Amino acid sequence: MVRLKNVQAQAHPTWKIHPGNYLVVVIFICTTIAMMYPMVAAPTSMLLGWPGDNIQHVYAVGWIAEALRTGVSPFIDPHINPPEGLALTATDLPYLGYIAVAPLTWLFGPVFGYNAHLALTHFLSGLCAYLWVYRLTNSRAGGLVAGLAFMLVPFRHAHSYGHPNIVSTYPLPLFFWALDESLRPQPARKVLAGLIGATFLLGTASQYYLIIGLLCGLVYALLTIVTRRLNPLRGVWLAAPAVLIGAFLAATPYLMTAREGIYTDYLTEGTRVWSASPINFIAPYHLHPLWGELVAQLRPERLWVEKTLYVGLIPGVLALVALHRFERRVVWLGTGLFAFILALGTDLHTGNIPLQPDNPIWLPAYYLHQLPVIGLMRVWARFGVVTILFVALLAGIGAAQLAYRCKVASSSKGSSLSQRPHLLTLLMILLVVLDLSPITRANDLLMLTPRPIDTWLAQQPGDFIVGFEPVIDATVNYYILFGTLIHQKQTFAFMHETHMSPIFQDFNERSHGFPDSISARRLRELGIRYLLLEKHMYDGKRAFRWDVVEQRLAETPELYVVTEVDGVVVLEFR
Repeated sequence: MVRLKNVQAQAHPTWKIHPGNYLVVVIFICTTIAMMYPMVAAPTSMLLGWPGDNIQHVYAVGWIAEALRTGVSPFIDPHINPPEGLALTATDLPYLGYIAVAPLTWLFGPVFGYNAHLALTHFLSGLCAYLWVYRLTNSRAGGLVAGLAFMLVPFRHAHSYGHPNIVSTYPLPLFFWALDESLRPQPARKVLAGLIGATFLLGTASQYYLIIGLLCGLVYALLTIVTRRLNPLRGVWLAAPAVLIGAFLAATPYLMTAREGIYTDYLTEGTRVWSASPINFIAPYHLHPLWGELVAQLRPERLWVEKTLYVGLIPGVLALVALHRFERRVVWLGTGLFAFILALGTDLHTGNIPLQPDNPIWLPAYYLHQLPVIGLMRVWARFGVVTILFVALLAGIGAAQLAYRCKVASSSKGSSLSQRPHLLTLLMILLVVLDLSPITRANDLLMLTPRPIDTWLAQQPGDFIVGFEPVIDATVNYYILFGTLIHQKQTFAFMHETHMSPIFQDFNERSHGFPDSISARRLRELGIRYLLLEKHMYDGKRAFRWDVVEQRLAETPELYVVTEVDGVVVLEFR
């Protein structure tokens, strides 16, 4: 049997100028375009998903670009929650990616910047996985299989509905690659610098991924030390401070926000439902164009955005091929298994229901959740991305082995069979694409444009404060955030429902009982010029019925109606 080390002996340490390399880049670009095709028709206004987190991230893209243009902090928006401003890092942001696409945001607007960032993460995720496997095997076939398996995985498509931070998976292969290179006696300075940079990229993409990377990286390091029989005291320990330096640099904006005391740990009961089930890793995507509907009927998944963890049948089979001879198989398999266990969350679930609701057998994630910082994590299923990554990488190794064996066999049997390796490579790639490729439904697209009330506010001269009532719905809140990019007036809003600033909480407290004279006087003390009432929110469930509001307004002499703009009633203080 051909060993992988025979392939590795031919591996090139650098990316050389070769027509095949250009072809690889073209393939990843075309795949990226295919993944973004629903937005291609209107990239400046069309989003994937429904109104929700995607609007919030469009706002973040827009504000970070505006901050860079005007020379202010990209992490604090002074227009919101005056006088202190809104900390954008109250939620998880891929802030370095948003900085990278700022020139495109300046030219074409925040929706285009948001879509450009998604496209960039798709492309880089595939390319980075490709590069590591290509470095190990010198096989473009293996690299392409690994890159496409990681790029097209349904996990990425599901989170494209509104979680660009979780879609930003490209630093994961870079981080483990850099860690792998650093776990050697007396690693070179440039190798350690690469590990610092990769860890920094990981944290700037997502603080979730930073924590996931630190925990899984520890397991990766321990398994590597054991399997390579390394002495940690002979320079191997240098990887630890390198990781910590990169992590600290990436987390600095969040550490500054933490000083304000707005982060709140999640209770265990709030995290249990986000525990994955083992079947989530083997159930095909319900949005697959061929068998998706059948999957949805057989096993409907209500929380599919977070719990789509399908590793792929074809990548899984190819990964099994790699396990026989690949020297890193114990490390990669062990790290992927560790991530799999943590993705199962606090206790075993099936169909989003705990197997033992009242007397659970707690899994490792439950105990980790009691630790500082990790208590801020809510969705344990996201650890599954590391399992997905190592299955994709192992699939690339397996594909490289098969392609090499096919090449050797063809060479020994004569030139008439010289095309067999290329046909095998093409077959493997096509099967991976067929296995993983999703479909985007027309009703899963959102046209995001300024609301009429935002345009009206932009037409009002001066810089003043407005307050939206009632701000009890996250989606309306995200529209409020987006609107500030249009009218640039001051207002009150939040980045995350769990991590609200004291100023916004004070605004909510003052709004208690609105509309009446007491709440009106309290709100006027904040210097608000206009109060903007979202009529559809006053439905008798989330707030008073609108007929009750009209009656109470008539009994509140401190307020009067200025106008109504597309379902938003504008009030001003007398």
